[in-house]
Amino acid sequence: MKLYKTTITPLSTFATALQGDTIFGQLCWAIRYSFGEEKLKDLLGNYQEKPFMIVSDGFASGYLPKPSLPSRLLSENPDEKKMNRKKVWLTLEHLQNAQFSKAKTNKEADYINKKDSVVKNNINYKTFTTGDDGFDPYSEEEMILSDHDIYILLDEQKFSLEDLQKSMNTVSEMGFGKNSSIGKGRFSFSDFSEVSLQKQNSTTYMTLSNSTLEGLECKDIFYTPITKFAKHGASLATASAFKKPLLLAKSGSVIVFDKNKSVQYIGKAIQGHSVYKETVHQGYSIVIPLKENLL
Repeated sequence: MKLYKTTITPLSTFATALQGDTIFGQLCWAIRYSFGEEKLKDLLGNYQEKPFMIVSDGFASGYLPKPSLPSRLLSENPDEKKMNRKKVWLTLEHLQNAQFSKAKTNKEADYINKKDSVVKNNINYKTFTTGDDGFDPYSEEEMILSDHDIYILLDEQKFSLEDLQKSMNTVSEMGFGKNSSIGKGRFSFSDFSEVSLQKQNSTTYMTLSNSTLEGLECKDIFYTPITKFAKHGASLATASAFKKPLLLAKSGSVIVFDKNKSVQYIGKAIQGHSVYKETVHQGYSIVIPLKENLL
Protein backbone atom coordinates (compact mmCIF):
# COMPACT_ATOMS: atom_id res chain seq x y z
CA MET A 1 0.00 0.00 0.00
CA LYS A 2 1.17 3.54 -0.77
CA LEU A 3 0.78 6.61 1.42
CA TYR A 4 -0.57 9.74 -0.27
CA LYS A 5 -1.35 13.26 0.89
CA THR A 6 -3.72 15.92 -0.40
CA THR A 7 -4.37 19.43 0.90
CA ILE A 8 -7.97 20.60 1.01
CA THR A 9 -8.87 24.29 0.85
CA PRO A 10 -12.26 25.07 2.42
CA LEU A 11 -14.63 27.10 0.24
CA SER A 12 -17.35 27.38 2.90
CA THR A 13 -17.83 26.85 6.61
CA PHE A 14 -17.97 23.26 7.92
CA ALA A 15 -20.51 21.75 10.32
CA THR A 16 -18.64 18.45 10.80
CA ALA A 17 -15.06 17.93 11.99
CA LEU A 18 -12.56 16.46 9.53
CA GLN A 19 -12.14 13.06 11.18
CA GLY A 20 -10.72 10.18 9.15
CA ASP A 21 -13.50 7.68 9.80
CA THR A 22 -16.12 10.23 8.72
CA ILE A 23 -14.16 11.13 5.57
CA PHE A 24 -13.83 7.41 4.80
CA GLY A 25 -17.61 7.01 5.07
CA GLN A 26 -18.25 9.86 2.67
CA LEU A 27 -15.70 8.51 0.21
CA CYS A 28 -17.54 5.18 0.29
CA TRP A 29 -20.77 6.96 -0.65
CA ALA A 30 -18.86 8.77 -3.41
CA ILE A 31 -17.60 5.41 -4.72
CA ARG A 32 -21.16 4.11 -4.77
CA TYR A 33 -22.40 7.13 -6.70
CA SER A 34 -19.44 7.24 -9.11
CA PHE A 35 -18.81 3.53 -9.77
CA GLY A 36 -21.92 1.71 -8.59
CA GLU A 37 -23.01 -0.29 -5.55
CA GLU A 38 -21.38 -3.53 -6.74
CA LYS A 39 -17.97 -1.82 -6.91
CA LEU A 40 -18.31 -0.64 -3.30
CA LYS A 41 -19.46 -4.07 -2.11
CA ASP A 42 -16.45 -5.63 -3.83
CA LEU A 43 -14.05 -3.20 -2.14
CA LEU A 44 -15.61 -3.79 1.28
CA GLY A 45 -15.86 -7.55 0.78
CA ASN A 46 -12.63 -8.33 2.65
CA TYR A 47 -12.20 -4.98 4.41
CA GLN A 48 -12.06 -6.83 7.74
CA GLU A 49 -8.97 -8.75 6.60
CA LYS A 50 -7.26 -6.26 4.29
CA PRO A 51 -8.46 -2.65 3.87
CA PHE A 52 -8.34 -1.10 0.40
CA MET A 53 -8.11 2.44 1.83
CA ILE A 54 -7.48 4.11 5.20
CA VAL A 55 -8.05 7.85 5.69
CA SER A 56 -6.45 10.16 8.27
CA ASP A 57 -7.95 13.11 10.11
CA GLY A 58 -7.43 16.57 8.68
CA PHE A 59 -4.34 18.35 10.08
CA ALA A 60 -2.79 21.80 9.86
CA SER A 61 -1.20 22.03 6.42
CA GLY A 62 2.44 20.92 6.61
CA TYR A 63 2.12 19.45 10.11
CA LEU A 64 1.04 16.42 12.12
CA PRO A 65 -0.27 16.33 15.70
CA LYS A 66 1.95 16.04 18.76
CA PRO A 67 1.75 12.52 20.23
CA SER A 68 -0.58 11.78 23.15
CA LEU A 69 2.24 11.18 25.60
CA PRO A 70 2.77 12.35 29.20
CA SER A 71 4.59 15.66 29.41
CA ARG A 72 7.68 14.04 30.92
CA LEU A 73 8.06 11.77 27.89
CA LEU A 74 7.80 14.79 25.59
CA SER A 75 10.67 16.47 27.53
CA GLU A 76 8.41 19.46 28.24
CA ASN A 77 9.06 22.04 30.95
CA PRO A 78 6.64 21.17 33.80
CA ASP A 79 6.44 24.87 34.75
CA GLU A 80 4.95 25.79 31.35
CA LYS A 81 1.90 23.54 31.28
CA LYS A 82 -0.37 26.13 29.71
CA MET A 83 2.02 26.83 26.84
CA ASN A 84 2.78 23.11 26.39
CA ARG A 85 -0.93 22.44 25.80
CA LYS A 86 -0.97 25.05 23.02
CA LYS A 87 2.01 23.55 21.17
CA VAL A 88 0.29 20.81 19.22
CA TRP A 89 1.84 20.68 15.71
CA LEU A 90 5.03 19.04 14.47
CA THR A 91 6.51 18.61 11.00
CA LEU A 92 6.83 15.02 9.80
CA GLU A 93 10.62 15.20 10.20
CA HIS A 94 10.46 16.56 13.76
CA LEU A 95 7.81 13.98 14.69
CA GLN A 96 9.74 10.99 13.38
CA ASN A 97 12.94 12.15 15.10
CA ALA A 98 11.11 12.79 18.40
CA GLN A 99 12.03 16.49 18.38
CA PHE A 100 8.94 17.37 20.38
CA SER A 101 10.42 20.62 21.70
CA LYS A 102 9.94 22.05 18.19
CA ALA A 103 6.14 21.77 18.41
CA LYS A 104 4.22 24.86 17.26
CA THR A 105 1.02 26.57 18.31
CA ASN A 106 -1.98 27.07 16.02
CA LYS A 107 -0.84 30.64 15.37
CA GLU A 108 2.73 29.57 14.53
CA ALA A 109 1.40 26.91 12.16
CA ASP A 110 -1.08 29.36 10.54
CA TYR A 111 -3.85 26.99 11.57
CA ILE A 112 -7.45 28.18 11.90
CA ASN A 113 -10.29 26.19 13.42
CA LYS A 114 -12.70 28.82 14.64
CA LYS A 115 -16.04 27.61 15.98
CA ASP A 116 -19.13 29.84 15.95
CA SER A 117 -22.70 29.22 17.05
CA VAL A 118 -25.22 30.19 14.39
CA VAL A 119 -28.78 30.88 15.59
CA LYS A 120 -31.56 29.56 13.37
CA ASN A 121 -35.33 29.22 13.61
CA ASN A 122 -37.38 26.02 13.36
CA ILE A 123 -40.05 26.04 10.68
CA ASN A 124 -43.20 23.91 10.65
CA TYR A 125 -43.51 22.98 7.00
CA LYS A 126 -47.17 22.00 7.42
CA THR A 127 -48.19 25.48 8.54
CA PHE A 128 -45.14 27.40 7.22
CA THR A 129 -44.83 29.15 10.57
CA THR A 130 -42.03 29.25 13.14
CA GLY A 131 -43.93 27.80 16.09
CA ASP A 132 -46.96 28.71 18.18
CA ASP A 133 -45.34 31.88 19.47
CA GLY A 134 -43.79 32.80 16.14
CA PHE A 135 -40.24 32.23 17.40
CA ASP A 136 -38.63 28.82 17.85
CA PRO A 137 -34.84 29.34 17.84
CA TYR A 138 -31.98 26.85 18.04
CA SER A 139 -28.23 27.09 17.49
CA GLU A 140 -25.78 25.04 15.43
CA GLU A 141 -22.00 25.04 15.54
CA GLU A 142 -20.07 25.89 12.40
CA MET A 143 -16.33 25.94 11.81
CA ILE A 144 -14.15 28.32 9.81
CA LEU A 145 -11.13 26.30 8.72
CA SER A 146 -7.75 26.94 7.13
CA ASP A 147 -6.12 24.48 4.72
CA HIS A 148 -5.90 20.90 6.00
CA ASP A 149 -3.70 17.96 4.98
CA ILE A 150 -5.35 14.56 4.65
CA TYR A 151 -3.32 11.34 4.33
CA ILE A 152 -4.66 8.26 2.58
CA LEU A 153 -3.11 4.78 2.58
CA LEU A 154 -4.20 3.14 -0.66
CA ASP A 155 -4.07 -0.35 -2.13
CA GLU A 156 -3.88 0.54 -5.82
CA GLN A 157 -4.37 -3.07 -6.91
CA LYS A 158 -7.92 -2.75 -5.60
CA PHE A 159 -8.64 0.96 -6.06
CA SER A 160 -6.62 3.20 -8.34
CA LEU A 161 -5.33 6.67 -7.53
CA GLU A 162 -7.36 8.01 -10.45
CA ASP A 163 -10.54 6.54 -8.95
CA LEU A 164 -9.65 8.01 -5.57
CA GLN A 165 -9.27 11.47 -7.12
CA LYS A 166 -12.66 11.10 -8.81
CA SER A 167 -14.27 10.04 -5.52
CA MET A 168 -12.69 12.93 -3.62
CA ASN A 169 -13.95 15.31 -6.29
CA THR A 170 -17.47 13.94 -5.78
CA VAL A 171 -17.24 14.62 -2.03
CA SER A 172 -15.91 18.14 -2.64
CA GLU A 173 -18.85 18.95 -4.92
CA MET A 174 -21.48 17.31 -2.69
CA GLY A 175 -20.09 18.92 0.45
CA PHE A 176 -18.67 17.22 3.52
CA GLY A 177 -20.71 16.32 6.57
CA LYS A 178 -23.69 17.97 8.18
CA ASN A 179 -25.72 20.59 6.30
CA SER A 180 -23.96 19.89 3.01
CA SER A 181 -27.37 20.27 1.33
CA ILE A 182 -27.34 23.97 2.25
CA GLY A 183 -23.77 24.62 1.15
CA LYS A 184 -21.63 23.56 4.10
CA GLY A 185 -18.46 21.49 3.76
CA ARG A 186 -17.45 22.65 0.26
CA PHE A 187 -13.74 22.48 -0.60
CA SER A 188 -11.16 22.15 -3.34
CA PHE A 189 -8.17 19.83 -3.08
CA SER A 190 -4.66 19.48 -4.46
CA ASP A 191 -3.27 16.60 -6.50
CA PHE A 192 -2.37 13.55 -4.41
CA SER A 193 1.37 13.30 -3.77
CA GLU A 194 3.17 10.22 -2.48
CA VAL A 195 4.65 10.60 1.00
CA SER A 196 8.14 9.27 1.75
CA LEU A 197 8.77 8.46 5.40
CA GLN A 198 12.24 9.01 6.82
CA LYS A 199 11.85 5.90 8.97
CA GLN A 200 10.09 2.81 7.68
CA ASN A 201 10.11 0.72 10.86
CA SER A 202 10.40 1.19 14.61
CA THR A 203 9.21 -0.05 17.99
CA THR A 204 7.03 3.06 18.41
CA TYR A 205 4.21 4.35 16.18
CA MET A 206 1.64 7.18 16.23
CA THR A 207 -1.88 6.98 14.77
CA LEU A 208 -3.43 9.52 12.39
CA SER A 209 -7.15 8.94 12.99
CA ASN A 210 -9.71 7.54 15.40
CA SER A 211 -9.13 3.80 15.72
CA THR A 212 -9.94 0.72 17.73
CA LEU A 213 -7.08 -0.76 19.76
CA GLU A 214 -8.97 -3.91 20.70
CA GLY A 215 -6.85 -7.05 20.37
CA LEU A 216 -3.69 -5.15 19.48
CA GLU A 217 -0.65 -7.09 20.69
CA CYS A 218 1.85 -4.56 21.96
CA LYS A 219 3.98 -3.58 24.94
CA ASP A 220 2.29 -0.29 25.81
CA ILE A 221 -0.32 2.22 24.54
CA PHE A 222 -0.84 5.92 25.24
CA TYR A 223 -4.13 7.36 23.99
CA THR A 224 -7.02 9.76 24.53
CA PRO A 225 -10.47 8.10 24.28
CA ILE A 226 -13.30 9.48 22.18
CA THR A 227 -16.92 8.33 22.01
CA LYS A 228 -18.11 8.42 18.42
CA PHE A 229 -21.84 9.07 17.95
CA ALA A 230 -21.92 8.30 14.25
CA LYS A 231 -24.86 8.67 11.87
CA HIS A 232 -25.78 7.08 8.59
CA GLY A 233 -25.45 9.17 5.47
CA ALA A 234 -27.39 9.67 2.26
CA SER A 235 -30.28 7.23 1.66
CA LEU A 236 -29.60 5.17 4.82
CA ALA A 237 -30.28 8.20 7.03
CA THR A 238 -34.01 8.18 6.35
CA ALA A 239 -35.17 5.04 8.20
CA SER A 240 -32.71 4.81 11.11
CA ALA A 241 -30.17 7.62 11.17
CA PHE A 242 -28.14 6.77 14.27
CA LYS A 243 -25.56 4.04 14.77
CA LYS A 244 -24.55 2.61 18.15
CA PRO A 245 -21.90 4.69 19.98
CA LEU A 246 -18.29 3.57 19.50
CA LEU A 247 -15.45 4.00 21.98
CA LEU A 248 -12.27 4.75 20.01
CA ALA A 249 -8.76 6.12 20.52
CA LYS A 250 -8.16 9.58 19.05
CA SER A 251 -5.47 10.37 16.51
CA GLY A 252 -2.07 10.94 18.11
CA SER A 253 -2.25 7.67 20.05
CA VAL A 254 1.14 6.01 20.58
CA ILE A 255 1.66 2.26 20.32
CA VAL A 256 4.85 0.62 21.59
CA PHE A 257 5.82 -2.87 20.41
CA ASP A 258 8.23 -5.29 22.06
CA LYS A 259 10.57 -5.27 19.10
CA ASN A 260 11.31 -3.31 15.97
CA LYS A 261 8.81 -3.96 13.16
CA SER A 262 7.46 -2.45 9.96
CA VAL A 263 3.77 -1.45 10.24
CA GLN A 264 1.65 0.73 7.94
CA TYR A 265 -1.59 0.64 9.91
CA ILE A 266 -3.24 -0.76 13.04
CA GLY A 267 -6.82 -1.49 14.08
CA LYS A 268 -9.63 -3.31 12.33
CA ALA A 269 -12.95 -2.78 10.60
CA ILE A 270 -15.96 -2.31 12.91
CA GLN A 271 -19.32 -3.95 12.16
CA GLY A 272 -22.47 -4.81 14.11
CA HIS A 273 -23.06 -1.24 15.30
CA SER A 274 -25.91 -0.53 12.90
CA VAL A 275 -29.32 -1.92 11.99
CA TYR A 276 -27.87 -2.29 8.49
CA LYS A 277 -25.63 -5.37 8.52
CA GLU A 278 -23.56 -4.16 5.56
CA THR A 279 -22.43 -1.01 7.40
CA VAL A 280 -18.67 -0.84 7.98
CA HIS A 281 -16.84 1.71 10.14
CA GLN A 282 -13.15 2.53 9.68
CA GLY A 283 -11.55 1.32 12.88
CA TYR A 284 -8.15 1.33 11.20
CA SER A 285 -5.55 4.08 11.41
CA ILE A 286 -2.47 4.92 9.39
CA VAL A 287 0.57 4.92 11.70
CA ILE A 288 3.80 6.92 11.52
CA PRO A 289 7.01 5.31 12.88
CA LEU A 290 8.74 7.37 15.55
CA LYS A 291 12.25 7.22 16.94
CA GLU A 292 13.23 3.73 18.15
CA ASN A 293 13.24 3.07 21.89
CA LEU A 294 11.61 6.43 22.52
CA LEU A 295 10.03 5.32 25.81
